[in-house]
Amino acid sequence: MKQSKNKPFNPGKIAEIFFYLFIFSLFFPIRYVFITSTTFKTGVFLDFTSISLYLSDILLVITFLWLILPRSENQISRGKAFYQVIKGFWVLTIWLILDIIWHFKAFSSLNAFYFIKFLEFIVAYGTVALLFQETRVKLLFFKLFAALGTVQAGLVLGQFLLQRPLGLSLLGEQQVFTWNQGIAKLVANGITYVRGYGTFPHPNPLSAYLLATIFILIYLFTQAEQKGKKIVYSLMIAGTTLGLIATFSRAAFLALGLGLLIFFGYFLYKHLPKINFVPLGTILLSLVLAFIIFRPFLLIRATISDSASLERVFYAKVGWQIIKANPVFGVGVGESVLHMEQYSPVKLWPWQIQPIHNYFELFAADLGIIGVLILLWIFWSHLWKLVLSIRYMVSKSPPLATCYLLLATILTCFLLLMLFDHYFYTLQQTQLLLWLLLGIIAAETKNLIPEQDKA
Repeated sequence: MKQSKNKPFNPGKIAEIFFYLFIFSLFFPIRYVFITSTTFKTGVFLDFTSISLYLSDILLVITFLWLILPRSENQISRGKAFYQVIKGFWVLTIWLILDIIWHFKAFSSLNAFYFIKFLEFIVAYGTVALLFQETRVKLLFFKLFAALGTVQAGLVLGQFLLQRPLGLSLLGEQQVFTWNQGIAKLVANGITYVRGYGTFPHPNPLSAYLLATIFILIYLFTQAEQKGKKIVYSLMIAGTTLGLIATFSRAAFLALGLGLLIFFGYFLYKHLPKINFVPLGTILLSLVLAFIIFRPFLLIRATISDSASLERVFYAKVGWQIIKANPVFGVGVGESVLHMEQYSPVKLWPWQIQPIHNYFELFAADLGIIGVLILLWIFWSHLWKLVLSIRYMVSKSPPLATCYLLLATILTCFLLLMLFDHYFYTLQQTQLLLWLLLGIIAAETKNLIPEQDKA
């Protein structure tokens, strides 16, 4: 009893609890929208021009504060360790400040909001990087993420098959119907269908979560020893694959193919132990089943000449005009969507005003060419660390190498998705998912490779 009473209080445990609540809140977003001068500036309400406070924002801050508290009287604050993790972002932070100074005369609440959001992303990065130094946190995170992703897949299938919301508006479910303008629809045999949203603002960002879920489940399957767990993971893989198909995100389909090629291709190339093609077979069978069930809808999506594809090309052209006119500092962080009509060769109706559907072009339009180069370096440096870590650990610890391969696969898939959409820049769930992934990579690759092995 005395040992229990004298045991030092560990705020890190509380930080872990709030972190898991934070992850849950990403899948079921609850928010409060502040009405500002930019909220309806395009003529309609847009998430991209609105300022919102999410439950996930609050939970992240609480997690961060508990994490940096000293662990005991004899230990220094974790704040120093946190600074060591995030200090590599000083170039990006300085550029954000310079961009705000450059556009100070036109400074808006939207600029301030996006600047704060980038600081939040850095906090998320550092928080995860510190938390994931504990192996149990990583494993629990993977299992929680996989479970929540599978639930979302079930919601997507239910919404699409029933063609109505499931009554989960309090947990973030969109109340969308076929008669709403500006929503994700399909038209088959003259009938309009709403794509599955889950509890996300759009099927496309949800597809990124389901994509990550599939690869996490594949990883968990390869690491499982018990037959029962393998069966459960196989069923979850099948359900999540069907859910991904029900989002009808073509970019996600392409990313899934690329990810499977990278993950299983490397397994074959390196002859890694524990290679098992049951997950791949499960996915392929699920794809066949999905094609049978959703064949009319998938055939509609098998084109690049539909309105959605043509709109992406149009937005890319408008974005290029913005970049040419503002090559150094862009038009200001978070501002490019408000300039789409200004640089458009034709009049845009309010529901046609959307962000540039390319993450990197959108970043350049907002923060200039130098800004996007800084961002590309951040992504490349993390991906390269993973490549080096895989090479270094493949013969020393195949399970660790498999984990690094998982992270490299997901990051590569995300980079591909960024070429076709804006949601990693504009929408809360995918914004944080991207920076959480980078933070996990930082935790897994920190001080792993000896200098002589980096060449």
